[in-house]
Amino acid sequence: EAGARVIITSRDLAKAEAAARTSGYEAESVELVSEASVDELFARIGERYGRLDILVNNAGGHSPEACGFLEKESLRGWNAFIEANLTGTFLMLRGYARLMMGRNAGGSVINIASISSLVGRDRSVYPEGMTPNPFAYTAAKAGVIGLTYDAAAYLGKYGIRVNAISPGGFERNQPEAFIAAYSDRTMLGRMGQSGWDLKGVAVFLASEAARYITGHNLCVDGGFTRFK
Repeated sequence: EAGARVIITSRDLAKAEAAARTSGYEAESVELVSEASVDELFARIGERYGRLDILVNNAGGHSPEACGFLEKESLRGWNAFIEANLTGTFLMLRGYARLMMGRNAGGSVINIASISSLVGRDRSVYPEGMTPNPFAYTAAKAGVIGLTYDAAAYLGKYGIRVNAISPGGFERNQPEAFIAAYSDRTMLGRMGQSGWDLKGVAVFLASEAARYITGHNLCVDGGFTRFK
């Protein structure tokens, strides 16, 4: 919508191609937690286009073993979250840096974090039968924010900006009781709406309108983290 030429990636190329057909994007396959796969992706992009102006790290993952109860969390579930949400972000950021640092072309990286890393969660909003926020997710997204700050400091001299967006809860067919309880805890009285409440922020951080903003974590949460 903003005029960018978009490459959408997925661990499942068929999924990326399906999304590309409906949106006009290009599609690439990448195994997020594989060094070789990520390096090959950036090599292909470099050969084809010579540069990549914007990188949005919004891939993540959920472990079916995660339960949201500290005393019951398994190491396997923990590692799965860290690998998909933090290690994958690191590999993509490193690949981008290798592609763009020597090109004197600037660039913008937007890492998707979460407000889960900024506040202790009130698990009373989760009705019985709904998995609460996993501790590994909180830790992984906190790592994404720390990585954002340090990468911004490191890449600033190359004109590459690195910022994070921390979304609050978005309405995605959760139980009505959860949506109501969560909405009551936000200043705007509602959850986020997919397709609306993140895209403008992402375009802003990617664009020249944010040319003097780097090392920033922007909360998009309807006021959740400041409502007490």
